[in-house]
Amino acid sequence: MTFHDVQNALDEVRRRGEQARAERVRYGLSWPYLLAEALLVFAAFASYDLPNPWGGAVLFPSLLLAAGTIAVYVRKAPVRMPLTRKDALHGVAVGLGLVGLFRLLSDLAGAVGVLVPHVVAAAALCVAGVLIAHKRGVVVVAREQRERGVGGRC
Repeated sequence: MTFHDVQNALDEVRRRGEQARAERVRYGLSWPYLLAEALLVFAAFASYDLPNPWGGAVLFPSLLLAAGTIAVYVRKAPVRMPLTRKDALHGVAVGLGLVGLFRLLSDLAGAVGVLVPHVVAAAALCVAGVLIAHKRGVVVVAREQRERGVGGRC
């Protein structure tokens, strides 16, 4: 085996890995999953404005939605990649940032005098989050397709 054969094999492994990551992003940031997760986040955050017994009642349907979304995602995923430490830390950082931004927006909405500040803040975060995540998915997939020389959109 020559040096060029080894280099070509390594390049092919790298290319396949990038292709798999782009497919995972395309699938994970598709509209059905984005909308289901946005509904889950909205229900969890907006429930702060509900009276005391009803705020906790939102927990069970939210957990069912999360479990169902995860089950369908894992069952139908075209590419199964293990969760890496980097992915886990990225998820935790995004989650903490989302909670911090929610607190900031709900406090701001409450200071302005909005009657349901948590609902408004949750709706704003969910709409912005869905649009940003979908755009990110389109960019990642387009970059991978451009590198492979394939046309199309997410």
